[in-house]
Amino acid sequence: MRLPALIVFLVLLLPCAAGAAAPTPAAPAAAAIIPGSPLAVLAAKAAATPAPTPDTDTPFGTSALGFAPGAALAGETVGALGRFLTNLHNATRLTPVVSWAASLPGQPAHRAALLAFARALGSTLLPALAGWAILARLLRRPLAWCARKARPLPREFLPDADNQGLADAEAGASEAQGAPRVSVQAWARRLSFALLAMLVRLLPLLGFALGLGGLLALGVPGSRAGTLFVVGLGNGFLLWRGALLALDVLVAPAAPSLRLVQLATPRAQWARSWGGMLLGTVFAGYCLVSTTEILGLDRVAAAALTKLVVLVVHIEVALAVWQGRRPVARWLCGAPGRAGVGADLRRRLGAVWHWPVMIYVLALWLAWAGGVANAQAAMLRFVLVPVVGLVLGRLAWAGLVLALERILPPHHHEADAPPPRHPLLHARARAYLPFMRLVLGAVVLLGTLLLVLQGWGIGVLGWLLADPLSHALMAALVSVAVTVALALALWEGFNIALQTRIERLTAAGRTRQSARLRTLRPMLRTLVAIIVGTVAGLTGLAQIGVNATGLVAGASVIGIAVGFGSQKLVQDVITGLFLLLEDALQVGDYVSVGGLNGVVEQLSIRTIRLRGNDGSLNIIPFSSVGTVTNMTRDFSYAAFSVQVEYHADPRQVFGIIREVAAELREDEAFGPMIRDELQLYGLDELSMNGMVFTGRIRTGPGQHWAVRREFYARLKPRLDAAGVAFPYSYYFTPPAAQNQTK
Repeated sequence: MRLPALIVFLVLLLPCAAGAAAPTPAAPAAAAIIPGSPLAVLAAKAAATPAPTPDTDTPFGTSALGFAPGAALAGETVGALGRFLTNLHNATRLTPVVSWAASLPGQPAHRAALLAFARALGSTLLPALAGWAILARLLRRPLAWCARKARPLPREFLPDADNQGLADAEAGASEAQGAPRVSVQAWARRLSFALLAMLVRLLPLLGFALGLGGLLALGVPGSRAGTLFVVGLGNGFLLWRGALLALDVLVAPAAPSLRLVQLATPRAQWARSWGGMLLGTVFAGYCLVSTTEILGLDRVAAAALTKLVVLVVHIEVALAVWQGRRPVARWLCGAPGRAGVGADLRRRLGAVWHWPVMIYVLALWLAWAGGVANAQAAMLRFVLVPVVGLVLGRLAWAGLVLALERILPPHHHEADAPPPRHPLLHARARAYLPFMRLVLGAVVLLGTLLLVLQGWGIGVLGWLLADPLSHALMAALVSVAVTVALALALWEGFNIALQTRIERLTAAGRTRQSARLRTLRPMLRTLVAIIVGTVAGLTGLAQIGVNATGLVAGASVIGIAVGFGSQKLVQDVITGLFLLLEDALQVGDYVSVGGLNGVVEQLSIRTIRLRGNDGSLNIIPFSSVGTVTNMTRDFSYAAFSVQVEYHADPRQVFGIIREVAAELREDEAFGPMIRDELQLYGLDELSMNGMVFTGRIRTGPGQHWAVRREFYARLKPRLDAAGVAFPYSYYFTPPAAQNQTK
């Protein structure tokens, strides 16, 4: 009850101490902070900042949040975000477009323009399109002839993506055949006929342009609005079909012999369909915006409509990326079964490549629509810098891990594997591999983060190199790291020295000393860990700037309080210390302590863990130990007592006992346990049941039980063979008792 009362008393004193220290709060703070430390720099900055005047409208005394740099950064962020959201709202605001479209039927000028568009479309654009379609149909045979002529000859070879699987199967997986050389003549022929096919496809477009230009030169549209409408649609059609023509030259979905890019026909058709969709969306959007501007749509509404069309294009690109994620992933991963850092990076990139690309495509539109200056360059920088940082960080991490494995390789227990020069040091060092990997991972992560921030234009390195607080923090961090490293080195040095001492004592045959040192090892480790940890902790606090004098004084007071309140604990520790110093028991001894028998399994600073004969674990405090009976110290005696009938010859029994003891000492298994000759006391007692012969055999510590059991097991058949009988007890019921039972 003393410890709770003392703690309550100290808690009651705290308000008084706080009230006494309230008038002069600056003195304890100055005494608790070490000059030149990070806390001192922070305190100097706080003292240099003028205190704000109290305001009755601010109930907590301030209207600012956090440090000044943080508040400024937050203000700039909020302002930039507000401007971005405003621009984005204006970009997606289609109310002017809807209002303009609703007003078209009610205005005569707009109705007249629409009629002019219809007349111009029917009189110029549709005939030109009809001529283009007729020419394209007539030129199908020349295109088919180009496709036939572009095929490689029987002795020539060109890669064919459609038949690549069949070629691999014919080659055989077990045959080491080299790939045939690509025929230069066949490739030149394919390129020539592909260009010829492109020129053939250009003829319908040329006819469309000449026909439409002639009609426009004749003034067929009849009005300026109709002419502008036809010119806009004609230019859009030429750009659309020209881009599709360039795509057809590359992928040629209908003519594999003219295909310049090595793609299978399904993938070529997929690329052609998505390319046509994207180019068609661009063409339709261009025509729509041009037509609305001719009809009087203002520039703000036209810009919003343009951004909406561009959004549709970006969404289509994102969908195309999502649909083609698996083929691109297989191409990025490369051949299966490859190992190494590069192969690992390729597999990781192939699994997630589509997500950053899709996010980048959509974010690019957001940045452009939100009014970000140089949106393309900014978004490219925003995406590429983290990618480069992650790649460099991954390479640095892999290199550091490989260096750790080279410095501390795992020890293989094969016969031909050379053992390390210092096995114990090697094993202890490898135990810290997870911790070292964690520290290196944190360093690599921090370096990658700093690199990314610096690449984004945030001057983190400049702040770290110029700010006094960053200097103090880095110096404190380095000092704490050095302190922790020295503490770990001291701790591991003590463990290695202790283990080496135990192994040397064991190798020298001084098993008693090695067992005693092994018994004291847990308590020595605990003591050294407390000392090293306390010194390292106080040193680390001093490097941060905390004056540990007050902490030491407080810990002393708490230690005194704990000492008064836990006298039983102190008694356990002191009693156990003296028992261990006197070498009363060790781990592995069979002892009798506190009325319990068993093997000592562990000795802590205040308890004994005793494993009983039935397997039960008994935890006995040292303070409850009055007498220690150690049954396995130095040597033991296998004491025996043999009782035979009175008609046996004592001299014969003596001889049989000596013969059995001599045979037992010559035995290979039990001979090394016996340390001395048989001590036969002789005929020790004439009891009412028979004669009692006693003696003992000196054995090693704890080996007397096995020797005695084997002695009895060999003595019994020898006595039976010699005709020496053991006494028996006979019980009978008196006749009077039998009559009573009847």
